[in-house]
Amino acid sequence: MLSDRERGILASIERDLVTSDPHFARRFQVLAMARPRRPLAPSGIRGAGPAPFVLLITGLTLLVLGGVTATLPIVGTGVVLALLALVMASLITAPRPGPA
Repeated sequence: MLSDRERGILASIERDLVTSDPHFARRFQVLAMARPRRPLAPSGIRGAGPAPFVLLITGLTLLVLGGVTATLPIVGTGVVLALLALVMASLITAPRPGPA
């Protein structure tokens, strides 16, 4: 949230922009009207559901256990599972909308 002082500064900047370059300001007004407003979708590993979360926890656990026991295949499996979880989470979650 912005404070009252920050809102005042932004309003002043907006007024200055409209007076100095009305064509540029009009472009942003058109973009604001054309862009549909919608609630933000959950993003990140938590918004992707339980599968990537479980894969990530399993991969990190295998990574630590493989490091403790010095077993390279276990470490490799942990790395692959963690990377798979992150890729899966990035593909499942919706992209974040840009600034309004």
